[in-house]
Amino acid sequence: MKSALHTRQRGLSLIELMVAMLIGLFLILGVTQIFINNQRTYLFQQGQIGNQENGRFALALLSQELLKAGYRSDPKTNITADTSLSPCVFNAGAGVAAISATNLCIQYQATNKADVTCQGTALSDANKNAIVTPYGQVNPKVVERIWFDSTANSITCTTSAGGQQLVTGVKDLRFEYGTGPGNDSKTVTAWSASPNASSTIAAVRYNVLMQSPNASTIRDNTTLTSSVLTDWNSRYGTTYGTTDADKASIYQLVQGTIMIRNQMQ
Repeated sequence: MKSALHTRQRGLSLIELMVAMLIGLFLILGVTQIFINNQRTYLFQQGQIGNQENGRFALALLSQELLKAGYRSDPKTNITADTSLSPCVFNAGAGVAAISATNLCIQYQATNKADVTCQGTALSDANKNAIVTPYGQVNPKVVERIWFDSTANSITCTTSAGGQQLVTGVKDLRFEYGTGPGNDSKTVTAWSASPNASSTIAAVRYNVLMQSPNASTIRDNTTLTSSVLTDWNSRYGTTYGTTDADKASIYQLVQGTIMIRNQMQ
């Protein structure tokens, strides 16, 4: 009798099968959660790396170009006034012209035949031939406009040849201009996003807000606005962080100050 009963009970019972399925379900849920967490961590790190790379490039670019502003090959001769590149208006001797808080122009004389513009464009053959000695002559002048393109989220450089995006992944860009109490002063006593048109700009302070590519899996859209955005909004009166796309991104702030050549003591 027992032998026949054991023969009929070979295999799994319904209860045993349900218990096995429940254990397997918990294992699958655990592995899935680990995968999702690892993916979020990977995307977060990639976003940070992207911000750091773009931020370093933005810092190097702005520093490089602003350090050229005001250079003249003949120290005895000031740079002339210039309106050749709209909407840039330079006073005589000025290396920087402020257009707005997100838009400025610089002018400088080429240092040598190998000099290039912010777009990487070499000097024309005529301008190269005009540079005979390093100093003691008035070299050809370069005029550039550096501005924030909010449509493309990029820092863009414009010359007489046209415009070109230089740094992407930029949420916002702000310039502040340092001036003195008088037109001839070489001491910075005030900072403003819209200095007097007749004032000599002796220094430029810039702040760049970098933004990683939007990805809803990086950050929880229901969480509070990024502390970087909160600080930026309070500083400049913006309202970033109200959309899910803004909340999903990672942000990094890049900033620096450059003293303009031949304007400071």
